Amino acid sequence: MSTTKELYEQEEKVLEVVDVQSVERAVYNDKWSRRLLRIGVEDRGVQPVPVEQRTDTQYNKLFFIFFTWNINILTFSAGSLGPVVFGLGLRDTCLAILFFNIICCVPPAYLTTWGPKLGMRQMIASRYSFGYYGVIVPCIFNLISMVGFSILSAIVGGQALASLAPNLSWSIGIVIISVISLFVSFCGYNALNWYERVAWVPLIITFVIVAGVGGHHLSSPPPAEPATASSVLSFASTLAGFSITFAGLSSDYSTYYRSDVSAWRMFWYSYIGLLVPFVTLQCLGAAAVVAAPGVPEWELGHSGGNVGGLLEAMLHPTKGFGKFLTVLLCLSVVGNIAGCCYSISINLQVFIPWLVVVPRYVFSIIAIAIIIPLSIVGSHRYYDALANFQGLIGYWASAYVAILLIEHLYFRRNDPSNYEEKAWNVPRLLPPGIAALGASICSIGLIVPSMNQVWFIGPIGI
Repeated sequence: MSTTKELYEQEEKVLEVVDVQSVERAVYNDKWSRRLLRIGVEDRGVQPVPVEQRTDTQYNKLFFIFFTWNINILTFSAGSLGPVVFGLGLRDTCLAILFFNIICCVPPAYLTTWGPKLGMRQMIASRYSFGYYGVIVPCIFNLISMVGFSILSAIVGGQALASLAPNLSWSIGIVIISVISLFVSFCGYNALNWYERVAWVPLIITFVIVAGVGGHHLSSPPPAEPATASSVLSFASTLAGFSITFAGLSSDYSTYYRSDVSAWRMFWYSYIGLLVPFVTLQCLGAAAVVAAPGVPEWELGHSGGNVGGLLEAMLHPTKGFGKFLTVLLCLSVVGNIAGCCYSISINLQVFIPWLVVVPRYVFSIIAIAIIIPLSIVGSHRYYDALANFQGLIGYWASAYVAILLIEHLYFRRNDPSNYEEKAWNVPRLLPPGIAALGASICSIGLIVPSMNQVWFIGPIGI
């Protein structure tokens, strides 16, 4: 440890002229940045939060971040993949949703406990395993995951909004949803926490009404073919892609909490905040698509894989009030897109380190500028995009989590003091990352032959 400190002191003299904090202050010294900071826009990007600034004690905000994030149409549609894509019956789909989410929500919930102890964003903490430059590889996959989730959310939100007005296209709906999300992510941590703490109430009420209005159609699902191991495991991999990928951004939302908070307390807030919406809404989504062929109006609304249209059809008996509820369902994806864009704005500064001189909120605008056109292009092949995307992203996240856990629990003895905080942006004081990248590459040798997805079946895939 003393050698590391001596190396840092030498490096600090060399890098003094490009110290990140001083550079950031110089960039944010213009009048527009000062005005934004005064009205509450968060200025901190990738820089670790000093222990004296970790003062937040409203720990339940962590629960609402993940809970509201996932009370949305995208979570509903993820459950529908079991019957629609993998041919599973309702019982088998719901059992897979329950048991695999119980397992896959553990890693992201555990990684949120690192935030108060280290004060580091998730990909900055990952530098202590992958190295300063090596972490760019998982960062790229993390960016792809977050952009992908934002695209899928924008598509289902835009479809639902367009279902309310015949003259409103999916593209216009996507733009409206994305611009609303931009406002929340642009403002940063405080605005995001405020939104997630209040938005869940009308969303819960809306989904309860959806279940209540359509309940008599959901209670008697048609008989299904017996499930095969391959279909269950393939569906499980898409569920893992939905939940375990939160590991790439877990501590982004817990760095401001007091460092002496109980790790178990942080874990349970995060775990329950993830598990409850996943299980309930995914099961509801599965039940709705299983029942849709037996309800002509639902089947028409769901034509072309239009999940928003299905929900609007389910709410149709409530007439004018149903239109209002559909608008709320459209807005349910705002928390998802805003949260993803917030983490994208941080990850871009890890992907290209010298972008730290650009204020974090600028990257929220860039993220939305990328998401809107890609969402419009992919909107007419939603189920293909959802199944292929979720089936792929779970693989990198699983390898990433395994590497972090081995580094933290075995090599660093589960001790936050073994992370030299001042080394976070000094490449020569961090591991080279060869071992972590090598382990990631080796995992491909097992993952690819074992895959069994709609778009690829490996030689030993079941």
